[in-house]
Amino acid sequence: MVKLPKQLPIVLLFILFYLPARSQNFSYEGGEYMDTTTTHNPACAKSPFVPYFSVGGKYPRSSETLAAEATAFLQRRNQRYSGSGYVTFRFVVDCAGYRLPKTQVLQTNANYQATHFRKELVNELYAYLQTLKDWRTVTTSNGMLANYFTYLTFKISNGKVVAVIP
Repeated sequence: MVKLPKQLPIVLLFILFYLPARSQNFSYEGGEYMDTTTTHNPACAKSPFVPYFSVGGKYPRSSETLAAEATAFLQRRNQRYSGSGYVTFRFVVDCAGYRLPKTQVLQTNANYQATHFRKELVNELYAYLQTLKDWRTVTTSNGMLANYFTYLTFKISNGKVVAVIP
């Protein structure tokens, strides 16, 4: 019989805390979330949470550029998708300009009624969202750095991204 060291469970637990968290998808009647892990930047703990439009938190590239990049990103996957409507990701950018992982997913058809696109398409759009690293830091009217709620919406027509609405 092999005798294991007493510290092995502690070492394994220590290793688990330092492994990167896997993305999770969580759906329930009230909403759908991707990557439900929550991380917080301690430096932003006292920063207020504000909506992006009140502090100029729009992503710094044009909607046309984002749509072209998203289209190219999806084409590299060489998948065919269908459906028309909107896939919106709602998330927080912290006071240091980092997108926090917990992301709400909103999906509507072209008539703005709740729907669900193929999971593969939504996952690919989320993978593209994760490549966007140039989020702005913003300040409130009194000069405090702020965390902000923001959205990125992909307009889909016949399975293709035709516009990105930040």
